[in-house]
Amino acid sequence: MVCQEELLIEKVFNLYEQISSLESLKPSKNVDMLFTDLVLTCMPPSPIDVITLPKTLQEKRSHLIRLCGEAEGYLERHYSAILGSYQNPLDHLHIFPYYSNYIKLGHLEFSLLSQHCTHVPSKIAI
Repeated sequence: MVCQEELLIEKVFNLYEQISSLESLKPSKNVDMLFTDLVLTCMPPSPIDVITLPKTLQEKRSHLIRLCGEAEGYLERHYSAILGSYQNPLDHLHIFPYYSNYIKLGHLEFSLLSQHCTHVPSKIAI
């Protein structure tokens, strides 16, 4: 019987193969679907120690991380163009799919700064 960790690794690397074979990582129905599936797959905590993965899988994991960063850049550029077309872009930030995640991340970073800095910033930029 195949263990849960092996199934997770298999699913992630199946998604990796699909993502790495895409012609473009720019937002599209297929790109969005694959990355959504990847995020949902990787969200639950897992006991997998990536350091113990075979070197070939570690290399694919590193490549997948770079592909995710590239795709995120395209996504941000896409929504920046859309938001920039509005007269008051700040009134429409909610259309960005990860806006709430960015707010949470900004709050986390601000909290960390507050705990470790003598001069706490009064503003942050996302």
